[in-house]
Amino acid sequence: DMDFPAPEPVVEALRTRASHPIYGYGYKDEALYASIIDRMQRKYGWAVSKEWIRFTPGVMPGVQASLRAVTKPGDNVLIQSPVFPPFFSAIEQAGCKVINSRLARDNGQYLIDFEDLEEKFDCLRPSAFILCSPHNPVGRVWTKDELTRIGRIAERYGTVVISDEIHGEIIYRGHVHYPYSSISPEAEARSIVCTSPGKTFSMTGMVASVAII
Repeated sequence: DMDFPAPEPVVEALRTRASHPIYGYGYKDEALYASIIDRMQRKYGWAVSKEWIRFTPGVMPGVQASLRAVTKPGDNVLIQSPVFPPFFSAIEQAGCKVINSRLARDNGQYLIDFEDLEEKFDCLRPSAFILCSPHNPVGRVWTKDELTRIGRIAERYGTVVISDEIHGEIIYRGHVHYPYSSISPEAEARSIVCTSPGKTFSMTGMVASVAII
């Protein structure tokens, strides 16, 4: 997966915790919530409330739970391929239908085919749209304009956007990641951001994911 060592503060924190011999149930203290809220504010200027934060066993379990919360069996769910393959199975396991608006390719770069996207929304009225932001595997960091345009379309059709943002902090210089829910009050009201420190700090084996709703 992420083939580099975790940062020393992460390793040291795990050593310290492992030295305590009781491995029973833990609890989520105020410092944990505060760290998430602070990071979202400092990195993205996004003001997150504690009540929005739900902890999940991983980003995909968060996506799967979100799908079940906002759809019913038989609903259409939109994705943009080529994309992380578990999106397909997550939709099918929720009893929903996969609607695919394929990304376009221009001079070696993948782009959103907004004409096709709007057509799929208009004809098939998806209940949910699983957005991969930044996109895995094509490597696109969606611009604020692109996300805003997605938001307007989703708002028009009453679609909930479930945004997988696990790669949000692994981007090249010159690019900026915008949490989907931060782009507008309307997007914030009809979206779920699923994220984790797993990719950033090479700790995907840890249970450390959140859904911000």
